[in-house]
Amino acid sequence: MCDSARYPQATHHPCHQPVWAESVQTKQAFIASIGRNHKIEKARLMTALERDMKVLDSIDATA
Repeated sequence: MCDSARYPQATHHPCHQPVWAESVQTKQAFIASIGRNHKIEKARLMTALERDMKVLDSIDATA
């Protein structure tokens, strides 16, 4: 997945939507399964999830 946060030349198009949507769903499932004593991992995944959701929102907005 080309991520514009990591690669400035990356572009996101409607054809990329399924991949980003799957990434969001996967991260949400992992976050839901993490116990309370794994706060650092949960915070890391939340940051990644927020980034994925922003990309997905931008793809949906242009579609």
